[in-house]
Amino acid sequence: MRLTPIQIRKQEFARKVRGFDAEEVQAFLTTAAVDFEELLRENMELRAEKTALLEELQNYKKLEDSLRSLVSQAEKAATESTESLKKTAEIVKREAQMSADQLLSEARQEMVRAKAKLGEVKNLRETIVKTIRTILTAQLDMLSSLENELLKEEPSADVLDIKSIIESIEKTKAEEK
Repeated sequence: MRLTPIQIRKQEFARKVRGFDAEEVQAFLTTAAVDFEELLRENMELRAEKTALLEELQNYKKLEDSLRSLVSQAEKAATESTESLKKTAEIVKREAQMSADQLLSEARQEMVRAKAKLGEVKNLRETIVKTIRTILTAQLDMLSSLENELLKEEPSADVLDIKSIIESIEKTKAEEK
């Protein structure tokens, strides 16, 4: 049975002839009851504080668990994000390489076409130069024949003009070389 402050205050003892001083016993019981009452109140406060602290501890444990979960999720998200970024970077790199390869291939094809065009232009130039040379040689041969025939005869004013034209052409030809 638990002892209460009221029981201590109301406790009565049997009287005997040679017993304790009743007032002294009563004063002691009153003091004991007050102290006991104070201890009970303090005990109840400590229990209430303990309960509050346990609840707060539970809240902190829940918060800690939540934080651990969040950290775990953040780590997982960071890992996934890093992997995603690596994949994206690899894709971009591959696309850039493909684009560079394609541009290089197109540039090579363009260079081949330009070389072919240049070859055509050179061939055309050579053909034109040969044709002009052939025409000029033929013209010179004709002029020489004409000159030889005219020299056999007496020169007229027209022949003198042709002779000056031939000299002019030969002079131009010599300057070109």
